[in-house]
Amino acid sequence: MSLVYITHHDENIFGCENEFERAAGPRESVFVYKNPIVERAAKYARDLRERFNEEDKKLSVVLQNDGTRVLTEAKKSLHRTMGCAHTPIDPPCAFLRKNQGIKWRRENTHKCPKMPPMPPLPPAGSGGHKSTMAPNFIKRNKMCARETVPCPPPPRYVDTPAGTRHNLLNSGLVPQFICRKDFGKVPVYLKKNKRMLADMNAVCAKEQARLLELCRGIKGFTQASVNVSGPPEMPGMRVMNQPERNEILEGLRLSLTDMTKQYQSMSLLIDSIAKRQRKSKLESDLRQVEQDILLIETTPIIYVSEY
Repeated sequence: MSLVYITHHDENIFGCENEFERAAGPRESVFVYKNPIVERAAKYARDLRERFNEEDKKLSVVLQNDGTRVLTEAKKSLHRTMGCAHTPIDPPCAFLRKNQGIKWRRENTHKCPKMPPMPPLPPAGSGGHKSTMAPNFIKRNKMCARETVPCPPPPRYVDTPAGTRHNLLNSGLVPQFICRKDFGKVPVYLKKNKRMLADMNAVCAKEQARLLELCRGIKGFTQASVNVSGPPEMPGMRVMNQPERNEILEGLRLSLTDMTKQYQSMSLLIDSIAKRQRKSKLESDLRQVEQDILLIETTPIIYVSEY
């Protein structure tokens, strides 16, 4: 690394700015952008500072003999710049004690305005002038409280020597429900239900009578007449014959055999929802087919519609 030692120079840096200006020619006007938000904030801070300074100059503190400091509007104040000559120090017994700080109170300069005197009241009992004042609600409340019928306390009983009391009502010691008018009578809702059931039975009886009239002569039908003279004939209906009964039974038994094979051929592990649903459907179908076979085998007379 080499060092350069300057032993002689005649350069003057105080005139560099003027030389640069002459070389650059006339200076052009430059537009400076000012942020309105920043300007508004600066103006608000300036106004706030001025207002605080004005308040500090206007208000002052006066220390009274009892130790209370009064915030007044006087312009004269003690120790404005230098402060107290001797700083008052609290005694050791007042260390961290409550209500030992500076007590402030604002000077009360409020004065009530003078009101015009009230007009004189008329003499009592004259009745020539009606009072415009509000009614005396205190006197009215007293009269209402005096005339009100007091509410009697509820009946109670004492069950211990110490005087423990309980309400006598709903305690079971006095007859309470036996004195009611509806004691020992059928409740109203039961009467209503019985009336509704009677009306429904009457409607059902009328409908059965209408159906018997449509069936023509079914009134004298009994089980004895069925055994002796055979099944009665009904309009639009016929009795199922034996070949038709045997054919239906044969088809039901074939269906029962097929469904039993399908049920027995299912896997022992039922680990999915589809298998569980298929098994429950097969069980319900088997139960229904068995009931149909039993019904056809045990019922001697079966009517079939001709339509």
